Amino acid sequence: AIAVGLDPQTYAIVGAAATLGGVVRVLISLTAIVTHTTSLSFFITPVMIATLLARYFGNWVSGRPGIYDNILQLRGVPFLEEDCPVVGRHANIRARNVMNPKVSCITTQMPVNRLIYVLQSCACTDFPVVDNVDGVLVGRICRGNLLALLSRKDLFFKPTEEGGVENPQPLSSSELNHTRAECKGQDNAVFSNISAEDASKYLHISPYIQIAPHTFDGHGSAERAYEMFRCLGLHSLLVVDKNFRPIGIITRHELALLEEVGMHDHKIERKRTLSLSYSSHSMFE
Repeated sequence: AIAVGLDPQTYAIVGAAATLGGVVRVLISLTAIVTHTTSLSFFITPVMIATLLARYFGNWVSGRPGIYDNILQLRGVPFLEEDCPVVGRHANIRARNVMNPKVSCITTQMPVNRLIYVLQSCACTDFPVVDNVDGVLVGRICRGNLLALLSRKDLFFKPTEEGGVENPQPLSSSELNHTRAECKGQDNAVFSNISAEDASKYLHISPYIQIAPHTFDGHGSAERAYEMFRCLGLHSLLVVDKNFRPIGIITRHELALLEEVGMHDHKIERKRTLSLSYSSHSMFE
């Protein structure tokens, strides 16, 4: 390039863009980043051509997608396409048909031993909170907040002899955040620190819940649930019945199984097992 009077920096920029394109296999975003960071907007055409060729030859040589797609596959995170799978657009496929019916609910006032059992038997990161009387959904609470509350024994109480309850002063938002940071990754330590006497007491959950979580009617279409989940970037979507009681939960793993409809049952069950295994491991990361 120098011998014929060409600037080698030009080839360096285009070559760097082609190298990145062969690794990540993206086109428009990579071209925009390279041209913006170098302030060479007139390079958009050669950079686009270089990344396009790099993506084509990278797919042809390796036969595998880019590094970001490989990371998602290794971690077992299903990628949701922009459009709902064809089978999900069928009128008879409802949200109750694709949801996971195994949902663990927390009550607004719950025995400590029961709460410990729920946390130990379920690896979920979020739990729906229901009313003690009629089981109507009132909110949701994350696992970290529940562990933080269990670590504060001063919040435990016993029902009074008159049938009422003695509710301790609730924690402030800053106190809860500080306690949650101290208990992060210390599940077993929190459980083992609770005595049998403490386990027989109660814990008031309602002051710490997130009210008005995203919900979806069980009779709603699976396509609409898919669009709502993806457009809002949800971690999970609670499915409720006509009385607003939780009957299931939808995560990206359930929605990804829409593409597997028609496969053998043992393959679907294996995919679900791998997805749940990843969820239990990623919860502590």
